[in-house]
Amino acid sequence: MLSHSLVLTVYNAPQDVAFCLESLEKSVDFSKVEFVIVDDASEEETRLLLQNFAEKHEQVRVIRHTENKGYLHSANDGISACSSDIITLLNSDTYISVGFSERILACFSSDEKIGVASPILAHGNPFSVPPQLGGCVLDKESLVRRLEEMDATARKIVPVYPDIVFPDGACFSMHKACLERVGLFDGRYSPGYFEELDFCMRAVEAGYRTVFIDNLYVYHKSHASFGKKKTSEYMRRNRNLFYDSWNSAYEPLARKFPKKQHKKRVFCAFYSYGDYLKTELLLKLSRIIPFRSVRRKIRALYQ
Repeated sequence: MLSHSLVLTVYNAPQDVAFCLESLEKSVDFSKVEFVIVDDASEEETRLLLQNFAEKHEQVRVIRHTENKGYLHSANDGISACSSDIITLLNSDTYISVGFSERILACFSSDEKIGVASPILAHGNPFSVPPQLGGCVLDKESLVRRLEEMDATARKIVPVYPDIVFPDGACFSMHKACLERVGLFDGRYSPGYFEELDFCMRAVEAGYRTVFIDNLYVYHKSHASFGKKKTSEYMRRNRNLFYDSWNSAYEPLARKFPKKQHKKRVFCAFYSYGDYLKTELLLKLSRIIPFRSVRRKIRALYQ
């Protein structure tokens, strides 16, 4: 039976972190799942939050950086501290549900060639599904109820674990055997973005599959770590670095496994086909609307 480690990378954002920890506390048995938190020199409020959580759960280990190293180095430090067969990197602006660990392990147990996997996300990969469509912002209690409903629907999906070209870094699971073969994230992508796609390319090159856990739903707030301005800057720089390194190998994979190949099937498990068509149309329009604020609003509501 495969063992499981969770790595949570944290830098400030105490409200997001508290929400994430609340979900982990309800959904994960820390006596069975190794849990490592990497605190990247957060300020006092977040540091005390993590300290109190670790004191409450003695199995939880906190690695604290004395100076800010950035997401990628925090992720590598967390991975290096783990001993399990499967290691899942989780962003601190996520919320998980009961059965999270079990469904990840079931995916990897289905085929020893699976090296990397990620689930259905809100505000994440090309298969992302929002918790609601175009509605008002939910308060915390309403959002939690809605996320539990979304994951209850996900659990009813019969998983096929299809190959995909771009597992999402917000909830990124790796087989330790794959890690030992291809190494940690490439430090050139620091502080973050495209490091997970670079890792996937190395995994595929080594003969591993990168797949979609199509019966697991994870909420992701999105862009809570770097902020909008920094996000654009890092993504632009690292996109260029990635394509300089991998374009000739990546393009054939992208054609073989189109980004939205499984979107309709997954989306229609939660919403109607009409909702799917409307959402896809709005997202296409968001790419050509000249006003950035409008584009972001559409994506926040429908992606």
